[in-house]
Amino acid sequence: MIFFDNASTTKADPLCLDIIKKYCFDSYYNPSAQYHNSVEVGNDLKRARQNILRLLNGDGQFVFTSSGTESDNLALLGTPKKKGSRIIVSKAEHPSVMKVANELAQRGFELVLADVDGCGMVDFEKFKPLVTEDTALISVMHVNNETGGINDIKKLVSYAKSVNKRIIFHSDGVQALGKIKTDMAELGVDLYSVSAHKLHSIKGCGGLYVKKGVSVQPVIFGGGQEMGVRSSTENIPAIMCFEAVCNKILPSIDKYSSEINQLKQYIIDSLPQDGSVIKISCQGSPFILSLALRSVRGEVMLHALEKHGIMLATGSACSSSKPAKGWKTEYLPEEYKNGIIRLSFCHENDIPQAEYFINKLNLEYSELIKYAK
Repeated sequence: MIFFDNASTTKADPLCLDIIKKYCFDSYYNPSAQYHNSVEVGNDLKRARQNILRLLNGDGQFVFTSSGTESDNLALLGTPKKKGSRIIVSKAEHPSVMKVANELAQRGFELVLADVDGCGMVDFEKFKPLVTEDTALISVMHVNNETGGINDIKKLVSYAKSVNKRIIFHSDGVQALGKIKTDMAELGVDLYSVSAHKLHSIKGCGGLYVKKGVSVQPVIFGGGQEMGVRSSTENIPAIMCFEAVCNKILPSIDKYSSEINQLKQYIIDSLPQDGSVIKISCQGSPFILSLALRSVRGEVMLHALEKHGIMLATGSACSSSKPAKGWKTEYLPEEYKNGIIRLSFCHENDIPQAEYFINKLNLEYSELIKYAK
């Protein structure tokens, strides 16, 4: 089996096994309880929180959540905003941001969508006039989950703050963490969302970085865990797995990126020269590669390759039931618009897998094009 869908989820690192065993069967105590064993677990939680903050070079809080989706929801819903104030999000945001933004519009906020290019990257010149004195919140993803395009978050933050220093700037960093540099001090963001299972940890854990001085109100109410921001007993096994994987991967980003970039370039260089398959050109994360097939539907190719043990996507797994539209196809010729497939890589992928993929892609395309209308 060849798994080229690592942007949707990743295989958990084996180091998670011992951590799960420890915190599910041995140190399974509630960190909020008062007896000694629970206090020790609470101390482990504090150390994990501070270590992730250190790895992110963040000055503030790191709130553990259940997922990247919850982190995005907390960022947009939990920040104080005056009713009627402006909210700016890019047209290429993940549904966990876009749908919350639409909900805020229903609640009386002015929602403005920032234009993006064919890679999902914000057009800076078109972005600038959107930022006004009454703008309260901006959310722009760091790395696009469908193309790998990287937004210049530092530049966007700097400009927004020059217009109104009180603007809260949030970035969805789910596809950035462990793939590119994620330095909170350098980016200047107020809020930054991440997810554990995109980084070879287990599902059920996410996080929201909250810059010092930024206020976030809870959207889940209860016992007041996570500094009163996110009630619910913490998922200690998942949190400790997340911290361990961050320890392993974040200091080695350059090494992983270099290896994956060679793999990605091999696939690009091996694509047929007749225009039957083209890459969606994006200067961005080496971990994501989007291709477009001429006159063959992406979903049909997905299932054709699945027969050969190759797993990939037609776009975001969270919206995979919907056809590509809008910014994703705006710059593509008509005959390619329904043929988008997305490959996303991890350190377990290698050149022999890429060779096999190219071979089967060409084989299946030559058959499927016979039935194109």
